[in-house]
Amino acid sequence: MQWSLLICSVALSLGACRSSFDKQLVGEWLSGCSIDICTITMLKADHTFSERFDEKDFPDPNYSGTWRVDGDQLVMHVTWADKSLQHIVGKDLRLIVSEFQPKKFVATPAEDRTKPLTWERRH
Repeated sequence: MQWSLLICSVALSLGACRSSFDKQLVGEWLSGCSIDICTITMLKADHTFSERFDEKDFPDPNYSGTWRVDGDQLVMHVTWADKSLQHIVGKDLRLIVSEFQPKKFVATPAEDRTKPLTWERRH
């Protein structure tokens, strides 16, 4: 009986940690900038997301879908994409999250670990 209580309490605390991390990820993030344009990723509390450019010429999202935390990874499942990005619909974009702080973190694509990006909180 004591072992089952211990296992349950550990499972609950791990779930609470994941829930807390989920809440910390919610918000609007600058997730990549080049010389004249930045990518903005919105992670919503209902576990949906959208990604767009900060240019006024690109007001609509480039792609959107659902997100979840899987261990140390932010997994974004793409359910809709602009016509030029149709090849990513139905796929999971996996980012390894490291160096997490409330206003920034590093996210490295799981498929190419040579390209870490710093995400900075906007709101």
